[in-house]
Amino acid sequence: MTTHAASTTIRALHGLALLSATLVFGLTLGHVLQAPGSLSLDGPAWLAVMHTFYGGFAVVGGIAEVLGLVTAAWAAVAASRRRQAGAATGFAVAAVAMAGTLVSYWLGNRPVNSLVAAWTPGTLPSDWEAYRSTWETAHAVSAGLSAIAFVALALVLLARAYPARRGRNWQPRGRLVPDEGGPNPL
Repeated sequence: MTTHAASTTIRALHGLALLSATLVFGLTLGHVLQAPGSLSLDGPAWLAVMHTFYGGFAVVGGIAEVLGLVTAAWAAVAASRRRQAGAATGFAVAAVAMAGTLVSYWLGNRPVNSLVAAWTPGTLPSDWEAYRSTWETAHAVSAGLSAIAFVALALVLLARAYPARRGRNWQPRGRLVPDEGGPNPL
């Protein structure tokens, strides 16, 4: 693969990983922000909300979690092969965090979702609040992990946009300020 093609591949993977982490963070943060309202509901009301509102979250979130993991891991390998240690580390951190969101889903959310799907107000178990707590906690863990992935990917983006200063006349890539003959104020 040519240097240009490798660089383009890394940029594309980075963009997809960042988009995926952003989606997962947004969805899981939405769950965290609704938790106080959810915790105030009685059993039948909570069950009605669970049966009504959350179907699309799993589809979009699941695709974004897997896509984020795959693209961040692939970008980590590609950056490592190009000897871009800082970028490879950031991508690897993001990949591990995205893998953690999947583990949180499979160990916390998925088992509860499977049970809740079969419950009715008449079959709601007496310990339903423990299941709700597990469900909310798993989303909070995923929100934290996806925030870590997002920040790691954003830092890689910033490091690539603003490489280390190299001399007095350093300019950021893309010429963010017009050249008026003087030194860059950045």
